Amino acid sequence: MHKNNADIYDPQFVKGMFDRMSKTYGLTNYIASFGFTDRWRRQCINDLPFIEPDAVGFDMMSGMGESWGEIQKRIGANGQITALDISDEMNRKGKKHLKRFKLKNIKQRKLNVLQNDIPSISADFIVSTFGIKTFNLGQQKIFAKEINRILKPGGVFALIEISEPNSIVLKWSFMFYIKMIIPLIGRLLGNLEGYQMLGKYCEEFKSLRIFHGYLREEGLNATFKNYFGGCATGVYGTKSENP
Repeated sequence: MHKNNADIYDPQFVKGMFDRMSKTYGLTNYIASFGFTDRWRRQCINDLPFIEPDAVGFDMMSGMGESWGEIQKRIGANGQITALDISDEMNRKGKKHLKRFKLKNIKQRKLNVLQNDIPSISADFIVSTFGIKTFNLGQQKIFAKEINRILKPGGVFALIEISEPNSIVLKWSFMFYIKMIIPLIGRLLGNLEGYQMLGKYCEEFKSLRIFHGYLREEGLNATFKNYFGGCATGVYGTKSENP
């Protein structure tokens, strides 16, 4: 277990947590969210501004590739996705996903997106779904800078994350569910600790509101959005053609 809040944001801690959770993550996530995470992923990717059908870009903190099918619908058969994730086991699950669904033009890389070798001005789009809660505020600021650095002028982005709802009643019930019920589901499937940590991350994270501000500080045209009363929040937008 973690010793303090700083430890849980260490990339190696996060990698180890997701390596251990990988066997049950997809099933637990779907059952525990009643399918809402799949719906929110679709909404997030649909919120991407206009994108050319042969676009090249990144799915960051890509997990097991849950977003790839929706991204491909936006970029077409000739578009290219590079999927980045720090977890060996999540990447291994993603590789099986590629084979099972015969997804095309997708390349996987094991990479810490906060310390990467991605060329500047190289992406038409950047997507990230349910990965940013494992960043503290300093890391979020770095990530915003990286998005700005990597995107081409006119490039687009969309990100989404589980968040604390706006309504007090909804917030209480939603956070109780995330912090108490989801760990019980995780325990039944063999990983109590990992799902307890997801509740901790969500409680500390709050929403993408601050990250939205960091994107705007970088000069990106970013829009903030609530999903289902704030149970998830998103940001999407463009990099100016003339920065």
